[in-house]
Amino acid sequence: MKVVLQKEVPGLGSLGDTVEVANGYGRNFLLPRKLATLATPAAVKEAQALKQAELRQQARTEAEVAEL
Repeated sequence: MKVVLQKEVPGLGSLGDTVEVANGYGRNFLLPRKLATLATPAAVKEAQALKQAELRQQARTEAEVAEL
C-alpha cells in the first residue's frame, strides 16, 4: 500500500514522503491516527507542495540565522 505521510513517523519517513508499507500497518495504524493518507495523484501533488513550502521556510530561517 502506498501512502503519503502527513507527519514525521520515526523509522519510516518525514512529512510529505511517499512510502510503501504493508497493508495492515497502513490500514490499522497510519490511516486511523491520521499519520498518512492514501497515495492518490492529488495527495502526492499536495505532499510535494508541502515539502517545497517546508524547504523554503528552512531556507528563510537559515538566512535569518546567518544574518545574526
